[in-house]
Amino acid sequence: MKFFYLFTAFLCFNFLIGQQSILLPSEKTVKAFEKQYPQKKPIWSMEYGKNENDINFAAKFTIAAKTQAYAVYDSDGNFKKYKEQISSAKLPKNGQTYLDTNYPVKSSSKSKSKSKNKMAVAVREAYSVVDANSKTTYEVKAAKDGKNYNLIFDEEGNLIKTIQIG
Repeated sequence: MKFFYLFTAFLCFNFLIGQQSILLPSEKTVKAFEKQYPQKKPIWSMEYGKNENDINFAAKFTIAAKTQAYAVYDSDGNFKKYKEQISSAKLPKNGQTYLDTNYPVKSSSKSKSKSKNKMAVAVREAYSVVDANSKTTYEVKAAKDGKNYNLIFDEEGNLIKTIQIG
């Protein structure tokens, strides 16, 4: 019985140690970030690409007060994209119109009287995304019917893709 408890404790400790390990970006990736964004202190996270073997590393950093940015690199240190948080007012007009029409804010009873005719957009976060080919898109997180969505818009504000995230 003593052997059983010892073995169980050993197994539990191994699982706990395994939970602490994380995959860190390669030295190439870190140097590519430092070269592109000197003086920035990133918080690294890992993202999966289109298949399970495609691993990217996202460096989250602050570019201004309350403004977050992400630089994404592959495991070889190749730049993939840059994502910067923006206000929803900086979205192209077509995108704002689409959001006003399809993702309106449900106002409370107190604010109904103040803004009966004006519908605001239920946007929690909006990002400007520039990929490695200098193509700009916009990513917006919005809510509708209790579900959360990522909406991807092109440079003109035309909807490209809707992804349900919750």
